[in-house]
Amino acid sequence: MPEASSRIDAPASGAPRLQSIQVARGIAALSVVGFHAISIENKYFGGVGIVPPIFEGGMSGVDLFFVISGFVMVLTTRGRHGSPRRVGEFAWNRAFRIYPTYWFYYLLLLPVFLLAPGLINASEGNRVDLFASFFLLPSDLLPLLLVAWTLTLELWFYIVFAVLLFLPERILPFALGVWFVILVVINWSGPISANPYVEVPANAMAIEFVFGAVAALVFRRVGVIAAAIAAVAGIVLIATLGVATPMDLTAGPGLARPFTLGLGFALLLLAVTAFEARRGIGVVGRLAILGDMSYSVYLSHVLVMSVLGRIWVLVAGPLATNTVAIVLSWIVILAAVLVWGWLSFRFVEQPVMRLSTRWRRRVFAPRVKSR
Repeated sequence: MPEASSRIDAPASGAPRLQSIQVARGIAALSVVGFHAISIENKYFGGVGIVPPIFEGGMSGVDLFFVISGFVMVLTTRGRHGSPRRVGEFAWNRAFRIYPTYWFYYLLLLPVFLLAPGLINASEGNRVDLFASFFLLPSDLLPLLLVAWTLTLELWFYIVFAVLLFLPERILPFALGVWFVILVVINWSGPISANPYVEVPANAMAIEFVFGAVAALVFRRVGVIAAAIAAVAGIVLIATLGVATPMDLTAGPGLARPFTLGLGFALLLLAVTAFEARRGIGVVGRLAILGDMSYSVYLSHVLVMSVLGRIWVLVAGPLATNTVAIVLSWIVILAAVLVWGWLSFRFVEQPVMRLSTRWRRRVFAPRVKSR
């Protein structure tokens, strides 16, 4: 998801980024990869059962991403409330964080859709709203790039948070509480079905963003013992009550998903960030590279797995039912997902964000009044 990577998002105080956040992003991305690997296995490998069944719940990585988004938005905007210039910088950063890398993959898929539309969105009758997909606007149809439905929700979260940035920072908890109450009331009787421009703002998954934001407000005040209790509570909540059903834009998840997975992940994130703030996370921090490239992995993994799955069908021959050969092919596929994700991060995301930073400094540079 689009928060991934970059010290550009460092807090206003200049404090170093939290490595645990980056590790959590990497875990979230790999969970979604595992979820889609099951469908790839069924489509190209005859459903042999190599991918562990635990990844049937891998779509919950999306819930973790949304919690992380709320956390990061609060963390990176401390001391930056109440100024139109700061709000403009926030909007600039978010737009550049989401769109350029997404457009790279959109443009990769566009020729495929135009030349062989039967390969895209078969579940939707191979229909795509190209305009809505390009700008990540709400739509009754899935986007050209399947996973981009989450980015439409993410953009809505950013829009609401940008409005909250106009308010004094001291009332941010109250404003988040109002947003939370509105979402609960709207979804109390279940998810609504209406025009997509109504469904997206009403989507209950925004509650997960709020939970992450609250965790960011309090994590520095949480001691090690309280962090351990929060971690246990989060694990128990996810393991016993977690709702992780696939969801789309035409039928929101209701309150069950954010109040189980969302709350559980928020408690876990609160625990690990509070622990890191007091004790650090040692060698685990080396896994932060997975978070750095998580947005590229998230956007590209279905494409990479699908291409290699089709190649497997063409070349497997007598090995098509050989378990050892299939396991080795999966090792190659997952390695390719990670290598491509890193290359995309290194040669697409990072150059775009460096360019964005230079332009932003010029556009939003404080104007010096001449005497």
